[in-house]
Parts: sequence; structure tokens; C-alpha cells
Amino acid sequence: MTSPYLSLVAPCLNEEKNVVELCERFLSVAHAKKISVEIVFVDDGSTDNTWMILGKLQDQYGDEVRLVRHSTNRGIPQGWISGVEGSTGEVVCLIDSDLQNPPEAVFDLLAAYDPIRVDVVRGVRRPSAKQPKSRLFFSRSLNFLLNGIFGMNSEDNKSGFVLANRDTMMQLVHHQGHYNHYQTFIGVAAHTKLMRVEEVPTLFHDRRAGVSFLSGRSMRVIREVYQDIPNACKEFGWRFGRKDDK
Repeated sequence: MTSPYLSLVAPCLNEEKNVVELCERFLSVAHAKKISVEIVFVDDGSTDNTWMILGKLQDQYGDEVRLVRHSTNRGIPQGWISGVEGSTGEVVCLIDSDLQNPPEAVFDLLAAYDPIRVDVVRGVRRPSAKQPKSRLFFSRSLNFLLNGIFGMNSEDNKSGFVLANRDTMMQLVHHQGHYNHYQTFIGVAAHTKLMRVEEVPTLFHDRRAGVSFLSGRSMRVIREVYQDIPNACKEFGWRFGRKDDK
């Protein structure tokens, strides 16, 4: 089989109610646009029926669905690494499996990708519903802090909805040292590696099914993210207040 042009990497943990819709919506648009694709699901230690359902999707769609399985939960960054390593496309896009990022928006990122002038395309989340004040405050304050520390102008540092060619994505997802939540720093990695980043507004929906990994542990995650910042400074360097041109 000829390798696909686009690989969608989707880590999932207990997403039995979401993976079918994610797969069908993504492939439906790809077929309509006549773009050769595959979706790489990484089951990150699910304890529900996710793996069984993924097997049925692979039976249904054949080579358009690839599966990777972690026997235990290893977290989103390792899910990205396993998914990218298991992908075969020229271009790779990362997406969560919870449908908060619409699968159709992958093709908005792809439309903005131009390897002559852009290395990485990143979705900037535009919430479709009003967000809790505490969540907005954390997101905006962290974005401001990371922009200041690393000399960036990103609108949405926390977004992990990212597209790049496979080699570039491999550079982004692999990292040194220990992080609690490396996914927060993928934009920092792109910036400090001098990659040309294009940010594209995309809708961001509330989760409709399943349970977020943040459920019941929001304050702990916030604390862990801030604890990760010194590690990021060590790995990527810092440029306090020195803004680079976007």
C-alpha cells in the first residue's frame, strides 16, 4: 500500500463513547476531499471497551485505521510519541480523542500548511460555549507567563492540536528530562527550535461523553504544570521579556 499523505494521531484513555465518531467524521471529510489518510489510535491503558471498539474500526476501515496499545497509562506525551512513531504519513496531526477539537478542523490546519513558509500549524481554541472563570484565568495566566518567559507571541500555548511533517513532529514530541505535563510546552519546543509556526482559530467544544483527565484534579494539574516550568527553562532556555517576531 502507498503511504498516506496525512496521519492523524489520537491518544485515547477510556474513550469508548468518542472514538467511533472521531474516526467516522475524520474519514468522511478525507474521502470527500480525496486526501489519502490514516488515523493512528493509541490506547493509553484504557480499562473500558475502547480497545475492542478500536479493533472493530480497524476491521471496518482496514489500512486507514492503525492501532497502538499501551498496557498501562503512560500519559499524553508518550501517546504522541508512540503514535507518531507508528504513523506512516508525510504529514502528522495530533488531536485529542474527546471531540473537543472537531475532527473536521484537521483539514483547516492542513489548508494552512505550506512547507515552503510554515513548519508547524497550531489550532488556537475558540470555545463554543462559555468557559468557567477559573479555567479561563488559569489558561490566560499560563499563556501570558509562557510568552513572557520564552519570548513568544502565541495566542494559545496550551493547545495540543498541532500539524507538521513527520520529521518535524518527531522533533516536537521527543523531549529530555521529566515533565508532569510536557504537552503544555509543545509550542515552546517549536518556538525555541526556530520552527515557523502558523496559528489557526478553531472551534473548541465541551466534552460530551467520557471523563476528562482533569476531572477532580484540576488544582493538582495546575500545580504540576507550574512545577514543570523550570524543566522547560533548562531544556529550551529562556528569554524573559524578549519578544521575537511572530
